Amino acid sequence: MVDFPVTLDSLYRAPLPSSLFFLTHLLLLFPPGKLDSDPKEVKVVGPGESILAHVGEEVEFLCHLFPTLDAEHMEILWFHSQASNVVHLYHEQQELSHRQMAEFQNRTKLIKDEIREGSVVLQLHHVVPSDEGSYGCRFLSADFTEEALWELEVAGLGSAPHISLEGFKEGGIHLRCHSNGWYPKPQVQWRDHQGRCLPPESETITQDAQGLFSLETSMVLQEGSLYNVSCSIQNPLLVQKKECIIQIAGNLTAELGKLQTELDWRRTEGQAEWRAAQTYAGN
Repeated sequence: MVDFPVTLDSLYRAPLPSSLFFLTHLLLLFPPGKLDSDPKEVKVVGPGESILAHVGEEVEFLCHLFPTLDAEHMEILWFHSQASNVVHLYHEQQELSHRQMAEFQNRTKLIKDEIREGSVVLQLHHVVPSDEGSYGCRFLSADFTEEALWELEVAGLGSAPHISLEGFKEGGIHLRCHSNGWYPKPQVQWRDHQGRCLPPESETITQDAQGLFSLETSMVLQEGSLYNVSCSIQNPLLVQKKECIIQIAGNLTAELGKLQTELDWRRTEGQAEWRAAQTYAGN
């Protein structure tokens, strides 16, 4: 074996292999962490599968790119149900309000403080029932187009129910309960002082021009010594309810009973007098 002397100077002067030279040159041009992301791997992350918003309040739609990319010069579109239904459009560093659907104009605000990190937030103000449905945000650049989709659910907790005393009917006390401003359609239940369900005499639910529901229900409470009766209205989406309780004393029941007896007697007397008058007129 023949030994070849190797010095430190000779190592420095030795030419680099072509492959090593190319790798060194590549690293100088594209340092670690600065390599462009593969457009096929860029994803848009949205708010999630579903968001719940309350009527009259505001809701935020957060969308961002993963991995992080500067979105300042991209087009970003928020849409309702389909891309042609524009909720908000950011294009060429401008917000194009004239492209919005009429029902969303003057109700949206874009927060783009972190747009260079690929993150933007759209605020939707004064939520109404018609806002309910599917939404999406789409990022468009020269290299890729990606979007995220989600569902918006809307709920409204209506006014506290009010119970009114309508008089005496069919041997009992006639009660009426009403409330408004609910979404979606509410559920109502009458209960006695022991929490037992009481059957309603009638129930009417109507929807106004804003899509909110109003409810009116009535029942006939049979005689008893003392009653605590409640009218409870529940929002099925929020699993929240509002309730009104009325206390009816036994002496009121007795008085109404006497009044009903007198009215029945007067009705009978009136019918008898009417028949007598008819007989007299026939003669």
